[in-house]
Amino acid sequence: MDIAVIGGGIAGLVAAWRLSRRHTVTLFERHTAPGFSASSVAVDGGLRVDVPLRVFYPGYYPTLTRLYAELGIATQPVDYATTFTGADGRPYFRWRNLRLAGWSWPFVLPQDVSGTRARRIVAGALRFNRRARAALASGALGPGSIAEFAAAEGVAPEFVDGLLLPAIATIGTCTTADARAYPAAVVAAYAGAGLARQSVHRARDGADAVAQRLLAGVAHLVCDAGLTGVQRAPESAPRPALPAAPRGGMSKVAEPHLLMSGVLLRHRGGVQRFDHVVFATQANHALALLDDATAAERAALAAFRYRALDVVMHRDERLMPARRAHWSPVNAMVEPHFERPQSTIWINRVQPALRAAAPLFQTVMPQAEPRDEQVLGRARFERPLLDVHSERNIAALQRLHAEPGRRCWWCGSYAMPGVPLLESAVRSALAVADAIEAAAQPTGHLAQNVA
Repeated sequence: MDIAVIGGGIAGLVAAWRLSRRHTVTLFERHTAPGFSASSVAVDGGLRVDVPLRVFYPGYYPTLTRLYAELGIATQPVDYATTFTGADGRPYFRWRNLRLAGWSWPFVLPQDVSGTRARRIVAGALRFNRRARAALASGALGPGSIAEFAAAEGVAPEFVDGLLLPAIATIGTCTTADARAYPAAVVAAYAGAGLARQSVHRARDGADAVAQRLLAGVAHLVCDAGLTGVQRAPESAPRPALPAAPRGGMSKVAEPHLLMSGVLLRHRGGVQRFDHVVFATQANHALALLDDATAAERAALAAFRYRALDVVMHRDERLMPARRAHWSPVNAMVEPHFERPQSTIWINRVQPALRAAAPLFQTVMPQAEPRDEQVLGRARFERPLLDVHSERNIAALQRLHAEPGRRCWWCGSYAMPGVPLLESAVRSALAVADAIEAAAQPTGHLAQNVA
């Protein structure tokens, strides 16, 4: 079959990779490079830094871990110890990593817990972990939010407001209010999958290497695609086979009504027909492209919400803790009058090849702007939001995928239960590829240009 995949993030790349084993796949990307690596920045000596950084730990990312192993992607453990500071730039809590082989144990030094607030954070962390593990094991977490669970269990507010919610907001790249609405079961599952024992990893050669491996079997990559619409072609009676377009090209067809059923994509090059289309984009972007969305499709796709975030690559030390001795690989600035914490990653500590380079930082959701002359790159993203209704929304999407005769499909980090990260994006892409294979009906001809 001829299959179009719209979107070159990790979900689109994985869907295209899996489907290209048996089918002709065309991947459409709105950027000038696949979206998974489009925002990366070249620094000293041309070394590229992923924007945003893409890290994982195997316990919560088993599908991604297996995928990287199958692709031969080398990974390396990184230090993700964190310093939490307030408005004055001084740390109120800090945890460090003791790493050995693939294992990691968080710990604090006496100076990290010298204040009352820090001691209450530690006490709150111990209580939260104990109660969350017990509730998760017994199935007693229920459908409530993490804020409701913490309040019901009497967890210290210093831990909730000073560490738990900033950590959720940083991982989920959302506001503190959004973090409060995260389902308690999802947070407990994330923390309980080995976060306190396993080292955080990154792909050693970055997102570029991952994208190259996933694109190896894809027939056509169309960047700067300029898609303007997608519409399912009407069912029609069998017709003689249409002339096939040359590989990578398009053939003219004077009578589009002769086309067999399929999906039509409009873009700068004209109109092409595909047997199936995979929307590996945000749900709201997919809905805007799908011209003939049904009422059920509109309701399902519109139910997913997103939050915009900015990421800045820079060398401005003012966005770090006031004293260099307090710098950690990850530095969270938590100020109550800001709607979200600021997270600044010290790239030199995360990417070993840059250890000897001048200090380099990546700030997510900046509360203050770095100096213009020290900015190396910027990117803006939208990330899915999670709340107690998310699983219901995902179930509605999966019901659409189960409909007979389906030709339009959706995947992305929002489309699977759990924290919307690389793992859920990969899982959803593989599930869609499997569903297309299960529903496949050979059509016997290639994609055609009809306008």
